[in-house]
Amino acid sequence: MKENKLPKGFLVSGVYSGVKRKRKDLALFYSEVPCKTAAIFTKNKVKAAPLVLAERQLKKNNLVSAVIVNSGNANCMTGARGMRDAERMAKEVAKALGCAEDAVLVSSTGIIGKFMPMDKIVGSIGHLVKKLSRKALNAAAEGIITTDRFKKIVSREFIAGGEKITITGVAKGAGMIEPDMATMLCYILTDADISRDALKKALSSAAAGSFNAITVDGDMSTNDTVMLLANAEAGNKTIKNNGAAFAAFQKKLNEVSKELAKMVVRDGEGATKFIEVKVLGAKSLKDAHKAANAIAGSMLVKCAVLGGDPNWGRIASSVGSSGVPFDPDKLEIVLDGVTFVKNGVFHPTRKKTDLVFKGNDVLIEVDLARGKKHASVFTCDITKKYIELNAHYTT
Repeated sequence: MKENKLPKGFLVSGVYSGVKRKRKDLALFYSEVPCKTAAIFTKNKVKAAPLVLAERQLKKNNLVSAVIVNSGNANCMTGARGMRDAERMAKEVAKALGCAEDAVLVSSTGIIGKFMPMDKIVGSIGHLVKKLSRKALNAAAEGIITTDRFKKIVSREFIAGGEKITITGVAKGAGMIEPDMATMLCYILTDADISRDALKKALSSAAAGSFNAITVDGDMSTNDTVMLLANAEAGNKTIKNNGAAFAAFQKKLNEVSKELAKMVVRDGEGATKFIEVKVLGAKSLKDAHKAANAIAGSMLVKCAVLGGDPNWGRIASSVGSSGVPFDPDKLEIVLDGVTFVKNGVFHPTRKKTDLVFKGNDVLIEVDLARGKKHASVFTCDITKKYIELNAHYTT
């Protein structure tokens, strides 16, 4: 098991402020030197105040020193007061760290429509700053989670120009997970010296095969954020947006992003099974993603997986309603390695099917026989526990 470690120049912390009842609910990610920053946010038209503030700040100043994150309150649909509260959080952290106010970004996650308990947040910022450490990854990871059952941290290292570069990501997410981001917050830190263009290109590519390729319940949230911060402390020659060094950076960033995304799915609210939906033989990458998302988002498919029922008809129906062009007479469906449909009809097999959908990890493969493009989407089953958690989320 790979050791999770912070890149050079970064310090983190996590504390309990009282926003939530029991566990840590406030985290801080800090770089001793300002970072070039790339970010991706939700496409939801309803955006939380901290997200609006972060988008505005990054347009003015790409250099970021710190990100403060609270859980337990989304600070969303809170009007002018919510924006003032987000701005105050940035201001108080900047004052405590001695950095520029616009170099501090804010993220929030939790219940929508409630005002922030600013007395608790502001009263804990001094303690949060004092707790900054290179050994507090677990505390920071705990500080950002809501209904998560476990902390999500992933690290990778590689050599570029003779220098060791570290990429470490911390994420939260379990419910309201849907492509184009989800109730997911993710902070990826690296000590690589990398150009702004390369940083943005790398994050966009990594997100396409990870954070934008997962779904738990089909609901897109209002606070979804992925940030990639690079402080250049590794001392390597600046990585441009092509060449061997960029390829190595992209590969490790992809690994960190995909592993974190899979952790989010495995931690899906009430989930018992992890599902990979792989669509092959598509004419375009867009078609492959669209068909895979249709299958992964189907509640009927999720229920079939929960019950261990290899109901391939539901999968065929989902592909057919996706809007992706293909010839049904050429369709192939393979479930956990067993072929159920070939050339558009049921394929009798001597293989036993009683083990299909019975394991913790499930693989659904669909070949459209139309081209050479393929894509995977990761999802989970749906259980009674999911309903119980979300039926009483605010009460």
